[in-house]
Amino acid sequence: MIAAGIDVGGTNTKAVLMKDGEIISRCRFNGNSDEIASECFFNLLKKAGMKIKDIDKIALTGGASRKIGKSVFVKGFVLADEIESLGLGGMHLSGKDSVFVASMGTGTAFVSVKNNKIEHLGGSGVGGGTLSGLSKLILDNSIDEAERTAMNGSRHNIDMTVNDIIGKDLCKIPKDATAANFGKLEGVYNNADIASGIINMVAEALGVMIYFASKTEGLENDILICGRVALNKIISKRVVQTISMFGGKSSIPEDAEYCGAIGAVLSL
Repeated sequence: MIAAGIDVGGTNTKAVLMKDGEIISRCRFNGNSDEIASECFFNLLKKAGMKIKDIDKIALTGGASRKIGKSVFVKGFVLADEIESLGLGGMHLSGKDSVFVASMGTGTAFVSVKNNKIEHLGGSGVGGGTLSGLSKLILDNSIDEAERTAMNGSRHNIDMTVNDIIGKDLCKIPKDATAANFGKLEGVYNNADIASGIINMVAEALGVMIYFASKTEGLENDILICGRVALNKIISKRVVQTISMFGGKSSIPEDAEYCGAIGAVLSL
């Protein structure tokens, strides 16, 4: 079977074309309108050298998928449940039937998968949308601009660390860990430091929430991080470090941003 999975999220549209469970084409577009979803789909076909007649099924998923008009696709499609898609995609990408999926998109969703049983644990409004908003509000930067700027900055000029307070490690918390995000602004800092502080705050908040949510399910050693935000190297590194600090184990698969799209195909 050849099927397309299209994940229409709060900010971006991701899609994969799969043949018998293997990805043969993938693409991503900024935006989530009817026009973007259509353009993404046809770009997917073009990359694979295929026509619509070659596709057996199309599955739409993601928070904004319900808004996509039926006239967008000339061939019939089905709506795939977003949580089921994330769970199935997480199992596929991790190769496990028990895994904790943290999907970091515009917001962040937590999905528990235990022996193929998929459950939505909730999530957080902290995510890519938070990064975008704070970067625009404080620095008048896009996310990409903030990431580039942050590479020349240091969060230590912005954040108060455990070392700043007690001068040593605190139990299993290393002295370099943040005690208060943006808690040290009386010194010298610049926009690069601020960008670093914004990214670090979002990443640490997500890392802490992901760890403790996964721990309630006994899956703290089987965390899979996916979603568009996972492609931000600074954030993903800090999220993994934060989870590790508490004793958890996490991984970011190669096709992290396509987890939902992959799962949508697998739900067919």
